[in-house]
Amino acid sequence: MRIQLFIFSALSLSGGLLPALGAVDFAAEVLPVLRRACFECHGAEVQKAGLRLDMREEAFRGGDHGPVVVAGQPAASELLRRVSLPATDKLAMPRRGARLTPQEIALLRGWIAEGAVWPEDASTATHWAYLKPVKSEAPVVKQADWLRNPIDQFVLARIEQAGLRPAPAAAPAILARRLYLSLIGLPPTVEQVAEFEKAAQTDAVTATEKLVDELLESPEFGVRWARPWLDLARYADSHGFQRDDLRQIWGFRDWVVDALNEDMPFDRFTVEQVAGDLLPNATSRQIIATGFHRCTPTNVEAGTEPEESRIHQVLDRVNTTGAVWLAATLECAQCHDHKYDPFSQEDYYRLVAYFNNTVQEADRTSANVPGSIAFNGTPFEMTDAAPDLQRRQLEEKKAALTQQMSTLQDQREAAFEGWLKAMRHAVKQPIREHPLTMVEFTADSGASHRELADGSVLVTGPAADKDTYQLVLKALPLKQVTGLKLEALTHEELPGQGPGRGSAERPNFVLNGFEARLRPANANDAAGQPLVFTAATADFAQARFDPAGAIDSDPATAWAINPQFGKPHWALFELDQAVDLAERQELVIALVQTYGGARTLGRVRISAVTGGLAAASLPESVVSLLKRPQVNRKQMAQLRAQFDQAQPGLTALKSQMARLDKQIAELKAPVTEVMKELSKPRMTAIFERGEYTSPTRPVAPGTPAILPAAAGPPNRVGLARWLVSPDNPLTARVTVNRWWAELFGQGLVTTSEDFGIKGAPPSHPELLDWLAVTFMEQGWSMKQMLRLMATSATFGQDAALPPSLLAQDPANQLLARGPRLRLDAEAIRDNALAISGLLSRAKGGAPIYPPQPPGLWKKVGGQQYDYTVSEGEKKYRRGLYVVLKRGSPNPSLVNFDASARFACVVQRSRSNTPLQALTLLNDPVYVEAAAAFASRVQREKAKAPLAEQITHAFRLALARSPSAAELQVLTDLHQTQRNQGHSPATAWQAVATALLNLDECITRN
Repeated sequence: MRIQLFIFSALSLSGGLLPALGAVDFAAEVLPVLRRACFECHGAEVQKAGLRLDMREEAFRGGDHGPVVVAGQPAASELLRRVSLPATDKLAMPRRGARLTPQEIALLRGWIAEGAVWPEDASTATHWAYLKPVKSEAPVVKQADWLRNPIDQFVLARIEQAGLRPAPAAAPAILARRLYLSLIGLPPTVEQVAEFEKAAQTDAVTATEKLVDELLESPEFGVRWARPWLDLARYADSHGFQRDDLRQIWGFRDWVVDALNEDMPFDRFTVEQVAGDLLPNATSRQIIATGFHRCTPTNVEAGTEPEESRIHQVLDRVNTTGAVWLAATLECAQCHDHKYDPFSQEDYYRLVAYFNNTVQEADRTSANVPGSIAFNGTPFEMTDAAPDLQRRQLEEKKAALTQQMSTLQDQREAAFEGWLKAMRHAVKQPIREHPLTMVEFTADSGASHRELADGSVLVTGPAADKDTYQLVLKALPLKQVTGLKLEALTHEELPGQGPGRGSAERPNFVLNGFEARLRPANANDAAGQPLVFTAATADFAQARFDPAGAIDSDPATAWAINPQFGKPHWALFELDQAVDLAERQELVIALVQTYGGARTLGRVRISAVTGGLAAASLPESVVSLLKRPQVNRKQMAQLRAQFDQAQPGLTALKSQMARLDKQIAELKAPVTEVMKELSKPRMTAIFERGEYTSPTRPVAPGTPAILPAAAGPPNRVGLARWLVSPDNPLTARVTVNRWWAELFGQGLVTTSEDFGIKGAPPSHPELLDWLAVTFMEQGWSMKQMLRLMATSATFGQDAALPPSLLAQDPANQLLARGPRLRLDAEAIRDNALAISGLLSRAKGGAPIYPPQPPGLWKKVGGQQYDYTVSEGEKKYRRGLYVVLKRGSPNPSLVNFDASARFACVVQRSRSNTPLQALTLLNDPVYVEAAAAFASRVQREKAKAPLAEQITHAFRLALARSPSAAELQVLTDLHQTQRNQGHSPATAWQAVATALLNLDECITRN
């Protein structure tokens, strides 16, 4: 039966040029085509034009216009003529739904030509999808040296049957990029491509296998493959419907990533998601896994009927289970028996019974108020299964600070003893001031000056906007000078009496720097030993203009005295070490005043200070304690407190730790939504015409009669184990077919969501079954199956499409060339960020908020949210982590066919629209990526010639090297930008933008 289907599919694909090598099996090959395309209008319920095709006698009798099938005469058979007409012909059939494929038309032609044999028992034949898969021997092929694994044998047999040859192997650079994008969703670096190219020169097969193994072990694998699974799970960060409030369920998303990276066997992967909460001694991770069916949208609109909403959720879970594991359109049986597939309405509600026993997730807060509907989820604390990243970061920061504080406290004890000794000595030394005599005064502005009798200097002439004074002072023979005193004095000649030289209304000064050095008398101007100051005190300081600002290293800080104008002021600058002065020495003082606005000093006097200056700023009460020979414990604590005030680092650490303690205390463990079973199950009944208000007879949990019965308990555990039972003919087939579609662009069954009568037949039925059985034999390992597919010669073919192959096999159903498909929305974003060097590979945690147009999240009703773009590298994380609000999904991703996930999505559409080009050119993510990409190239190839820089950029974006023509186009683009007067950075951004916008850049070739 399977061999016959294989032969005639090959016949049809080759344009009918191959001879028929066996009889067409009506039940297995023709009847499914009639069921899918014809029975809707010409079946048991409807017979348009009097024609019925689901019964042998009626079909041969024909309709109102006579017979439509003439045995042995294809040319005279109206049925064959109608299905062969072009779609534009008004007589073409079928009128609705998908047209017959060339293969199906060839089957009909062959069947009629052979006599239109219709066995009596044909209508009872079981559809291929409901038969247990059988592992056939791989067929014998001629070009055996092309093979790498059994997949290739099945594929090559079809190619050879069609009279074709497989495409040559893809270039190593192209294959490397294909493997990276397929398996981890990110492009390779130039170095990774070069390494693979070098290895492939020696042994391409071994190099490919090694690379595939490395990629399968990458932590990025789970991120890439979680995306299609989250489409199936209808994962989103909001409830959906009109209110569309945010929910917290990212713990399930992280569980999927981790499970895929671990290569959790698919049977266990299934059981934990469908029924992890019901497993004996269920772990936190197993409970979190049940988020799969908690991703269902939840209606909390005012006036919603809670029971109606609950029933819709239960039905959604049944429909999703059917789509994901059975590729069955079970929803058709909600109101009546399925019209095409062998699923009765009773089958449907027996499945409903498995899901009908979980707690209600939306209910009225007040029974008599219809508008009081509220979300009543089942939050589960992710304490051990999904650690709170924020809490962990805070704890780590606190631990580091604690260690730092412990070290400082050890140092503090020694420092306190030293401080205490120094202060006790200082309070015994009387503070004396020694005015110094002026030797020389200069000002950068050229201002004049006059020396006064008291040793001060009066600056005269017009006041400069900014100025620096240098005073050379004669040293006195003094021992142990502990500091210098600056006096800012008033004078009647100064505006407003000073002490500054600004306007009379604001005669302020701003001293940005007080610098001093000690040098021998009459030495050159640059000579001298700089003096270091450690502290400063003043009689008065303006707010935020402390005198310490004049001796720190920050030119923006300063000492000033607003609003105390017209008064003399002083500042004491304490030296870090006392110095001795001698007669043949000079002190050179620089007074730096760079604030502007003529805020400069008008009259100054400098004095040397001896004595206990270190104790000058201490409170009198502390000085009194220091003078005592002994103090008690309480008094010692006062001294320690005074010391701690002089230790800002320790004080700041204490404050920071106190804040962290408070933040940690306020944090709650993150939660995620999970399934929760009622202690007492609900009664489940069949709904008349699918309406929940019209229950009829009760039903018990059970599986569809067409499939082997479930043997487990009558709950979700039993259902889950039935789904992955080796006796279930669908799950393994459906699963490997989806993975095949992810790698090759379409499944062996192109209708991945529908394996039923209305779905497409498998292009390679024996291969599909071989994969399904192998999958189960290898322990349901996803990575092993992907390894088989990715290392096959089939996957490694060049994707070029010559005209001859385009005419013969445009959809690549024969697999005579490599896959070529546009990347998914998230992968396009990830690809651009990776090429640019911006991509953050941080994993897990709450969703991120990349840039999007303002105002998109404004809505009527429900909680209002301010969309705040994530800070730092968070906004550059992979697309999997982008927040998904069902009512307003990220527009950039939607433009590339991402789903809002209101329902299970088995297979995304893959469109090509002008809006996508505009997105790549204008979306902030891609504009920023282009700028970073340009900077990266200039940084990594800073000294290289332009041609080498462009080649490097080309390889970063596309893996391969550019052709001479491509290199010339990009060189001309760069040169045109430069000729127009643009900077090198702007010219390079134009080149980077062009590369990121290439069709090849967003395509897996």
